[in-house]
Amino acid sequence: PALLENGEHFFRKYGSMSVFIGRFVGPVRALVPLVAGMLGLKPVRFYIANIVSAIGWAPAYMLPGILLGAASLELPTDVAVHVIFMLFVTIFLIMFIIWFIQKMFRLIGKHIDKALTQRWIHMTNSAFFKPVTQLLKHHDHQKSHGQLILTTWFIVLGCALLYLLIYVMFEGSQHIAINDIVFHFFRSIRTPSRDNIMLALTFLGDKKVLLPVMVILFGWLIFRKYTYTAWHVLALGILAAGGIEILKLLAHSSRPWGLVHNSESFSFPSGHTTLTVIFYTGLTLLLMQLAHIKHRRFIYYLLTLFILAVSASRLYLGVHWFTDVLGGWLLGSSVLLLVAISYNRQKNENIKPGELLSVALIALILCYGQYALRHFNSFKQDYALLERPVVTLSQDAWWLQQGKNLPFYRTNRFGLSTQILNLQWLGSLTDIENILLTNGWQIPPKNDWIDVLHRLSDVNSTEHLPLVSPIYLDKKPALTLVKWIQGGKKLVVLRLWESRIVIQNAAWPLQVGSVEVVPRTYSWLFKRKATAIALTPVLLFTHMPANYEVKEITVHLNSSFHPRTQYMLLIKPK
Repeated sequence: PALLENGEHFFRKYGSMSVFIGRFVGPVRALVPLVAGMLGLKPVRFYIANIVSAIGWAPAYMLPGILLGAASLELPTDVAVHVIFMLFVTIFLIMFIIWFIQKMFRLIGKHIDKALTQRWIHMTNSAFFKPVTQLLKHHDHQKSHGQLILTTWFIVLGCALLYLLIYVMFEGSQHIAINDIVFHFFRSIRTPSRDNIMLALTFLGDKKVLLPVMVILFGWLIFRKYTYTAWHVLALGILAAGGIEILKLLAHSSRPWGLVHNSESFSFPSGHTTLTVIFYTGLTLLLMQLAHIKHRRFIYYLLTLFILAVSASRLYLGVHWFTDVLGGWLLGSSVLLLVAISYNRQKNENIKPGELLSVALIALILCYGQYALRHFNSFKQDYALLERPVVTLSQDAWWLQQGKNLPFYRTNRFGLSTQILNLQWLGSLTDIENILLTNGWQIPPKNDWIDVLHRLSDVNSTEHLPLVSPIYLDKKPALTLVKWIQGGKKLVVLRLWESRIVIQNAAWPLQVGSVEVVPRTYSWLFKRKATAIALTPVLLFTHMPANYEVKEITVHLNSSFHPRTQYMLLIKPK
C-alpha cells in the first residue's frame, strides 16, 4: 500500500512525464503504469512516453558499462580501475553538491520568508510603518508580506549596484583583476564560427531591438484596454533606458581594447544585459502569472541560461568588461523588482497569455530580423579582433637581448604569466619544421577519446598532451612537435608561436616558443613534477644545421618563476 501511495504521489507531481521518468527509477517503475491507468491518462500520451522511455532505457543503463569496458581494453588494468573510480567519485560529488545547494537555498529561503512575514505583521500594527504597508500592499492581502520580500531584495540589489558603481569609478574597469582575466579568456577562444553565434545572440539584447518591441507591446495593450499593464511595460522601458544612461555618465568607464572598432559610448553598465534581464524575465514572469503554471523550475532554468548566453556574448565579443555585465544584472533586477512591486498593487487584468506571447514573439522576430539583416556584417567587421601592435628591433639588439618588449613569458587564457619562453628562432616556420623533423622530432597525434579519458581521470599521462593548447598573445601554437629523450623515458614538447616582433633587415619572422617535459599528470590533486628543462643545442638537434647559428644565453628574470636564472636558445640564419 505504501508503494502504491508513493506511485500515485509521483504521478500527480509529474503527470504524463512520470511514465517517462518512472522507467529509470526502480521503486516506482512497476507502479507508474498502473496508477496512470487508474487516474485516466489518455492511452496515446501513455504510449508515446512509454515507447520513448523504453528506447532510451537500455542505452542509458548499458552505455556506462560499454564505455568503461572499452576503456579497460584500451588502457592498462591499473589505469582502467583508476578511470572507473574517478568517474564514480566525480559523479557522486557533483550530485552531492547540487543536492546540498538546493537544500541550503530552500532552508535559507524558508527562514527568510518566515522572518519577513513576522516583520510585515509588526509593521501593519505599527502606526509609524502603517503608511509603508499601504504603499507596499498587494491586491491579495494574504500575499502582502511578499511585497516586503521584493522590497528587501530591491534594497539589497540597489546597494550592491551602488557599491559596484563606486568601485568601478575609483578603481577603473581596466585595472580590476577579474575584468582582465575574463577578457583574456574570451579573447583566447574566439573563432569565426563562434563569432557568428555570439553576434546572433547579442542582437537579442540590443536596445534597437528590445525597446521597439516594448513600444509595440505598450501600443497593443493600450489598444486592448489593458492600460494598467501597458503603463508598467512603458515604465520598464523608460527606467531601464534612463538608468543605463545615468550610470554610464556617472561611471565614465572606457570599453575594452582589442577590437577593430568599438562603441564610443561608456562601458558600465552593459545595456544589452540590463535590457535582457528586464524584458525576457519580465515577460516570462507575467506569462507564468497569467497562465498559472505550477511547476516553474524548468522555465526558470531556461531563462537563466538564456540571460547568461546573451551576457556571455558581450564578454566574448570584447565590448564589455565583466563588471559591466554584473552591473547590468544588478540594474535590470532592481528595475524589474521596483516595477513588480507597483504592478502587484492591483489585480491582474484578464489578459490572454496566448495573445500576449504571440504579439511579443511576432514583434521580436520582426525587429530582430530587420536589425540583424541591416547590421550583422558591419558589426562582424567592427567586432573583429585587432592584432597587437608590432615591435621593431634591430638584429643586433635582438641577438644581444637588449631593449624593451623582448618575449620572455607566455601568458595563459586568463592573462597571467605562467611559463618562460626559452626558445627564439628567426626563420620560416616551414623550414623550422623540416629541420626539426629530420632531428628526431615528431608531429604529435591528434587527441582522441582515450586522451579525453586520461585528462578527465587524471591518470599517468606522460604520452598525452593537454586537450587545451597553451596560448601566446591569445593564439594557439603555430607549430607543435614532440620528442622522446633519455631512451624513451621522457617526452618533450616543443611549441612555437609567431611573435609580433619584426627584426630589421631580416627576411624571416621571429618565432618564439618553449621546450618542456610533458608532466606525468595534470591533476591539481597531485603534486606535479617539475617540467622545466635546461634547453641545449644537443636536446634540440641530433646534428647541428649548417646554415643556422645557435647561441646559448642565460637570462636573470625578476619573477615568481623558479629558477630565476633561465637558459635560452637564440637561432638565426648565418
